[in-house]
Amino acid sequence: MLSDDEKSLMQHCLRALREHMPGFATRRVQLAMMAEVAYTLAAIGQEPTPADAGQRIAVIEAGTGIGKTVGYLLPAIALAHARGRKLVVSSSTVALQDQLMAKDLPALQAHLPIGFRCALAKGRRRYVCPAKLLAPDAQRTVVGDGGEGPDSTEDHPVRLEGRLAQAFQRGTWSGDRDDWPAAIPDGLWQRLSTDRQGCLGSRCPEYARCPFQAARQQLQEAEVLVANHDLVLSALEMEPGVLLPDPAETLFVLDEAHGLPAKAAGRGASRHAVRAAGRWVEDAAAVAEDAGHGLRLDRGLAAAVGGQGERVCAALAALHDELSRHCRFQGDETVHRFAHGTLPPGVADQGAVLREAAACLQDALAAARDAALERAQRDASAAQPHVAALGSYLGHVEQLIATWDGMLRPCGDAEPPTARWIERIGRGARDADLRVSAAPIGAGPRLRRLLWERAGAAVLTSATLRGCGSFDMFLEEAGLDALPGVRLLALPSPFSYETQAELHLPAMRAHPRDAAAHTEEVAQQLPALLAAQPGALVLFASARQMHQVAQALPEALRSETLVQGSLSKRQLLEQHKARIDQGLRSVLFGLASLSEGVDLPGRYCTHVVIAKLAFGVPDDPVEQARREWIEDQGRSAFDERSLPEAGIRLAQAVGRLLRTPQDHGTVTVLDPRLGTTAWGRRLLAGLPPFRLVRGKRAVPAREAA
Repeated sequence: MLSDDEKSLMQHCLRALREHMPGFATRRVQLAMMAEVAYTLAAIGQEPTPADAGQRIAVIEAGTGIGKTVGYLLPAIALAHARGRKLVVSSSTVALQDQLMAKDLPALQAHLPIGFRCALAKGRRRYVCPAKLLAPDAQRTVVGDGGEGPDSTEDHPVRLEGRLAQAFQRGTWSGDRDDWPAAIPDGLWQRLSTDRQGCLGSRCPEYARCPFQAARQQLQEAEVLVANHDLVLSALEMEPGVLLPDPAETLFVLDEAHGLPAKAAGRGASRHAVRAAGRWVEDAAAVAEDAGHGLRLDRGLAAAVGGQGERVCAALAALHDELSRHCRFQGDETVHRFAHGTLPPGVADQGAVLREAAACLQDALAAARDAALERAQRDASAAQPHVAALGSYLGHVEQLIATWDGMLRPCGDAEPPTARWIERIGRGARDADLRVSAAPIGAGPRLRRLLWERAGAAVLTSATLRGCGSFDMFLEEAGLDALPGVRLLALPSPFSYETQAELHLPAMRAHPRDAAAHTEEVAQQLPALLAAQPGALVLFASARQMHQVAQALPEALRSETLVQGSLSKRQLLEQHKARIDQGLRSVLFGLASLSEGVDLPGRYCTHVVIAKLAFGVPDDPVEQARREWIEDQGRSAFDERSLPEAGIRLAQAVGRLLRTPQDHGTVTVLDPRLGTTAWGRRLLAGLPPFRLVRGKRAVPAREAA
């Protein structure tokens, strides 16, 4: 629990912000959030009992306008300072990480009465490998000076590799991909960076100026670490201290936590193509042979890789035959899912043979890589490319093994099963292949094992965590439903929705099931709906309908519309704002990624139009397996999954409208089911208290102007 000194410190910090931070003003709901964050994180170090195993975890839904970021940063930083702990703040988007590092944390550093250092945690692949960048065979002739970035005014062309090397050697570029002033092509970056398997570590001659190692040192010295969910999950699978501190000694704040379960589930999924795997296995044998000759390694190492590779290739061929017998694809079907996750005996048996052979190949490749690492002590420059190549194929083998671990792992009666399926991919005699996939249908067990059972204390927060007004689905997805004592708090937005905004449900003739008729009616409705709007956002559940509606618009409106996919998301938003700033009208057409994490205050968005309620994709194998499991238990997949998921997506979409207390506008939903079905009323009940308008809508004077 909080000590009196800790409470006094937090009050002192709050007074400092009120007195010195320009524009800062606390709200009652923000103070409630601060208190909850402080109370929860103060439980670090306390031994929980079975009755309150979740006492160190809080789930906080913080509505738009609360001041969520300061609401968790102030108490978390103060408590980390008082307890001598590390604070990890994690997000699912680069935009929030950039905002934390460039704006929020520097502001607190300037005004809080306590000092703290912060650092941004990134994976190894975000940094250049100096050994690769500066290797003699990687150098390219640099014509002229070339400047320090893409804006060089030299008349002669300069190769990007040369400019990167030049800037790194001069110390004007840190080696962080995100610090280079222009995009670096993925193919080039793949050649100039490395992963764990390809890194020489302390044996590398460039170790002293390795940007990844320098970043690790900064992380060790900082008190506040900013990361993303993927990196946190990856770090938790490593030894404590390799990238992030020991979780038991760490305070965690997981912002945009609604995306955490999907991230965790995605990391548990794996797949491999069958025939393509046979080709890279043969390539791995050639790479091992090349390393043996180039570094004068024991000939038995390459021979072992080749021999085990032949075993794997034979097992892959047998697996392909077995899958071809069991997987029948009708017409254009490309997916064969194994019902209830149960594999036919022949497929399971052949998969087990492949899994065993792959493990032996993994051992052989690891032995060859270890021998190449030993050679690096004498000639690191010669050894590095061989270590990297062998490490790359080790990664391929690990993926194959992980896939069959997922395909063969037994599940208990009460545990959610693993979704298992085969995809038909490629065309033509050479490219046609079968891809084996395994994915957990939920991330709960993984998150419990990696995070909740190990974290010192954790706060999960987002603007939308409840579906249809309930935390139940999120708790189950996140694996928190099995932990008694988890603290739940829903804080409403301080905005006055009744006076600032209305929810418009116009009369619609077409049902979304009739896709063609519904698309036609959406296109007919939009010109009138958007006529008086300076800036509008139109959200679609499918790319197909989005493009069909865009093509059906009148020419004048089509010329004012920016369609997602035509530009990058950043460029799309920049052009939209620039048009509004010039006094022009601009309409954004977008999909799910524009329904969250997009900030368009004021005139940038006065109308949000939702063409169709967004339900999950029914033919997704993971979604099918999840529904099958729920229905097998006599439960309703629609009530427990589909509807709450749609409710969260709807809440995220309508949340794009009001971003500040001064904003006004309208949300229009062109899906008649929202206003005419019983489950639609459940969705409405989970939304903020908009002023509801059915049928025709009078245009407010502020919009008509």
